[in-house]
Amino acid sequence: MSSTGVGDVACPQCGAAIASGDTFCEACGTALVADAVAAAAVAAVLAAAAAPVDPDRAGAGANVSVPGPCVVCGGVIDDDGFCGTCGQKARTERDHWIESPAVWVGGVCDKGIVHSGNEDAMALAATPFGDRTDARAVLVVCDGVTSAPHSDRASIAAVRAACAALVAAPPPAADDPFPAQLDHWQRHLGVACAAANVEAVAVARVLGDPPEPPSCTFVAAIVAQHLVSVAWCGDSRAYWIPDAGEGEELSTDHSIGTELMRAGATREIAEADPASHTITRWLGADSVDPTPEYVTRRLDDAGWVVVCSDGMWNYASTPQALGALLTEAGADGATGPTALAESLAAWANDQGGHDNITVALARHERQVP
Repeated sequence: MSSTGVGDVACPQCGAAIASGDTFCEACGTALVADAVAAAAVAAVLAAAAAPVDPDRAGAGANVSVPGPCVVCGGVIDDDGFCGTCGQKARTERDHWIESPAVWVGGVCDKGIVHSGNEDAMALAATPFGDRTDARAVLVVCDGVTSAPHSDRASIAAVRAACAALVAAPPPAADDPFPAQLDHWQRHLGVACAAANVEAVAVARVLGDPPEPPSCTFVAAIVAQHLVSVAWCGDSRAYWIPDAGEGEELSTDHSIGTELMRAGATREIAEADPASHTITRWLGADSVDPTPEYVTRRLDDAGWVVVCSDGMWNYASTPQALGALLTEAGADGATGPTALAESLAAWANDQGGHDNITVALARHERQVP
């Protein structure tokens, strides 16, 4: 796909020229980034990315069998990629992978038990700027929409584009007041979400614009300068789980379940409704509103920022439930983010693993005055 410079901004959908301030492309009607300068930033991030993404690759390697015994019975995997004892297909790197860019950041993306493939994706980064107090964590999770074929390709392309955008974003000034830092990260999260949407749309274009184009949800969190800033589109979630005290669900699902709760239903009733997981916003060629929502929160205490797909929160929806799982995993010896993520994913699989499971964590230490 072609890219443009700051002075030559084009619609990511049809390539027509757009002007500063345009919110829709006059040629094709596609919703645009709110400002053409931001649109140019999206194009610059995508153009500056490393080699073109192979959507079939995930984590550190390709969609190939992982060496080792069968994960079901412990038998030997034959050359055809199946267990010689029970016939189970060998797990691939797309089925389960780990990212751990720093000792305080880590995550797991897992196929789960029921689904035949993994349509979730994650991209994590930890980029320090000087000392630890000026470090940055980037957590991005996208959940491919199961009903749309090839959504696994949209999700992996989207997370990588968004993560690249957030890693490339400059930090705000250290002495900026809270409103200025909030505005800074919100703008860059908007660019990241737009870049993710461009890549999700591009997958549909490569596939010949199928009637059900691949699509995905989106959630991204930045932990920097004792703040967490989150953007989301869909029902993948972000939480703040302090070591002591009440946790907080930072995002609010774009879903029928949320609409039911706004109409007065309890969380339990809304989440049990068969239509609860019907999303009202997503990324992809058929999205009517790929605009994210934002929230920024100060972090004064020690705890964990958790970003996850619904395959995780299906079984532990409230901050209290998620916090209890983290406490239990810590008591069992899981102390680092990757070990905690593995424990949470394994627990979700023990509950039935009815969906793909992605969980990523970043550690925040208490701010010392």
